[in-house]
Amino acid sequence: MKNTSRFEFQKTMLEKGADELQRHISRLDEILSKIKTGCITVWVALIGWAFSSNNTEMVSLGAIVIIGFWLLEGFFRGLQARYLAASAKLTEFLNDKTALDNSFESLEFPDAVVYPMTFSESEWTKFRMYWRGLSALSTSVFYLFLVFVNSCLL
Repeated sequence: MKNTSRFEFQKTMLEKGADELQRHISRLDEILSKIKTGCITVWVALIGWAFSSNNTEMVSLGAIVIIGFWLLEGFFRGLQARYLAASAKLTEFLNDKTALDNSFESLEFPDAVVYPMTFSESEWTKFRMYWRGLSALSTSVFYLFLVFVNSCLL
């Protein structure tokens, strides 16, 4: 007879892990929103300062501000992509009737689906996630538009 208390513990940790993944994804959404807001605030302040002081050379600093915030958002978007991938993996397991039935029959969950889920990617994979965060449409369109507007002000 299998140890059902171990399985119940794993099942509880699986539920907590799913909740924790969603919490991290939501928290990163808030951070990403604050980064965009911060970018707009700093950029508008810089442009306002440049025009109010009649120093239009400062407008070119706007591109540096935009790129800096873009890089920052790319980092956090890459982190979020890792959590989204873990959530997708968990969802795939939970929607796989055969795998789920096997887990309940054997009273054992597969590795890497029970909380805490750790990220053990290589540096190359982390870089790819960072690049994916930088190039995501929700990120790149916003910052490219700001670069375009900034260049029109020059």
